[in-house]
Formats: sequence, structure tokens, C-alpha cells
Amino acid sequence: MKTFHRLFVVIVSFLSVSLSVFSQDANTKLLVYDFHITNRCQTCAKIEQTTIETLDTFYRAQLDSGIIVFKTFNCELDENAELVKKYSAYGSTLVLTALLPEGKEVIVDITDIAFSKIGKKELFVEKLREKIDELLILQ
Repeated sequence: MKTFHRLFVVIVSFLSVSLSVFSQDANTKLLVYDFHITNRCQTCAKIEQTTIETLDTFYRAQLDSGIIVFKTFNCELDENAELVKKYSAYGSTLVLTALLPEGKEVIVDITDIAFSKIGKKELFVEKLREKIDELLILQ
């Protein structure tokens, strides 16, 4: 009986953590997830900073209403293992996920865009906005 009880506690704990990470507000339409490792380079930090600035500048109303959710996750922490696996994150990874009706998701990994365009901030912002707008239209 003790083994069953322990197993039950572990399962309930896992489910509550999973639900808190994966569940979003009912009106959430787009997730913007920035994955990183503990020791970050300047480029990775700049990608995160520019993403935040872009969201704050052009999508403040959607952030405030919960339509867009931005979060960062350290790939090296065990608590983020499920998301790291789901998104195939490997250090610095920037992904957009459109949450469609009936639980469907469209996941777009824009890591390559981020690294290739971050040297020209305006170009990165333009490409990031294009991808966000494309995914928001899917709603």
C-alpha cells in the first residue's frame, strides 16, 4: 500500500507541474518561448532582449490580454525537461507556437532567423513580426 501511495503522490505531483507549464489562459493564441543554457553568450542574450522589446513595442495589448505569452526556459534545468523535449531545444532556441482550436498547435522554430538576423536588429525585428503576424492570422 505504501508503494501505491508513493506512486500516486509522484503521478499527481507530475501532473500538477505539467498542467501549470502547459496550460494557458483560454484566450492565449501564441506562445513565444526562448530557451537558453545557464551560461549564455552575448548573442543569445541579445536575441532575448530584442524579442522582449519587439513584443513590448508592437504587441503590448496582446501581452496584457494574454493573447501572446512570452516565457524563457533554461534547458539545463530538470523542471524544463518536458518542454525541452517537446521543442527539441538545444541551448538557445526561439520558438513560436500558435494555439489553434481543438488543441492543435503550429510550432515554428525561428532560431535560425534569430541568429542570422540579430546582427541587424531592424531586420530581426521585421522577420520576428512577420512570423508572429502569420501565426496570429491562423486564429
